[in-house]
Amino acid sequence: MADAPLNLDAVIAGFPGKGQLIRRLCLSDPSFRSLCEEYGLARTSLARFERMNDAAHQPEIDEYRSIIRALEAELLGFLREPG
Repeated sequence: MADAPLNLDAVIAGFPGKGQLIRRLCLSDPSFRSLCEEYGLARTSLARFERMNDAAHQPEIDEYRSIIRALEAELLGFLREPG
């Protein structure tokens, strides 16, 4: 994973108006960067399951939606902190 470039598009899309702060935190805080990586992977995985022909019968969809909500709450904590 360290060799793959971080794509912040999903994170920035999820938090409109916070793009500059997201980029800055990603460069300065390894914990935030890790959360961004997890969030991007979760969004990609969710999209893959949602495209399946039998998407309505994929329990992973609800699991990934729950994971994404939890990651969004963690990310929001970073984005709300002053400084």
